[in-house]
Amino acid sequence: MPKVVDHEQKRKLIAESAWNIIEEKGIEHASIRAVAAAAGLSPGALRHYFSTQDELLLFIVDYYLTRGAARAEERLELSPVPMKAAKEILLLLLPLDADKRTAAGVWWIFAIRSLTSAALRTKKDELTDGLHGLTKAVLEILAEAKLLPSSADIQLETLRLAAIVEGLTILALLRPEFYTPGTVERIVVRHLQELCPMPASCDR
Repeated sequence: MPKVVDHEQKRKLIAESAWNIIEEKGIEHASIRAVAAAAGLSPGALRHYFSTQDELLLFIVDYYLTRGAARAEERLELSPVPMKAAKEILLLLLPLDADKRTAAGVWWIFAIRSLTSAALRTKKDELTDGLHGLTKAVLEILAEAKLLPSSADIQLETLRLAAIVEGLTILALLRPEFYTPGTVERIVVRHLQELCPMPASCDR
């Protein structure tokens, strides 16, 4: 009787093997051959699931970044204090621990490759749209608490806040000695305070 193969379980094993290589050695070492060896497969068997490295990278991003972010959001209990809730959402997006730094490194490799890969472009757009959705949610929290001036351009501030998050992500990866978790948090808080009409009101 032929052996029944659980393809979803096998794809999960491959994704986990690839992620372990990325954490230990960097994403440049997560080749089809290396991932296959780590998963106990031949390169030919792995290509049955992922024919190219881009397909493998897409699955890794979807498995770890998309699902991981969704699970983190589900577990996050936001503070009833609007300013603190806004800060909590933004800090969730930033690479302030080892796992998030690995995820951020994968995301940036993925984003750069998506510029020349149609296979990755749709997921890149989905993830950046998700970032804009979260930064807009931050502004809506502040607006509903009447902490933003009525003249605030929500669309522009959404883009500006997303740019700050992405900029801090890159700098936290490149210069962690300067952009420590504490410094990144202070920058986030300072920006949120500057969005409010009166700094004192931002503690509400």
